[in-house]
Amino acid sequence: MIFSFLKKVYKYYLDKLINWLRMKKFDLELNLQIKKFHKNWIKDNAEKKPKIQEVGKFGDDGWSISIGDIKDGD
Repeated sequence: MIFSFLKKVYKYYLDKLINWLRMKKFDLELNLQIKKFHKNWIKDNAEKKPKIQEVGKFGDDGWSISIGDIKDGD
């Protein structure tokens, strides 16, 4: 009777430990994927810095500023 109780307690805590280890493994894998994604994203977007083009002087008629892709035309 007491052995069956101890067996259930042992099984319960062993399951808790296994679930905790699985979650830690999942967290580590997720963090590694996020770091890899950020590294690739920064490397890909490092060349795509926004360009600023200012036409005329501030306050004059026809003055405009464009930030982004100069070829866009907007």
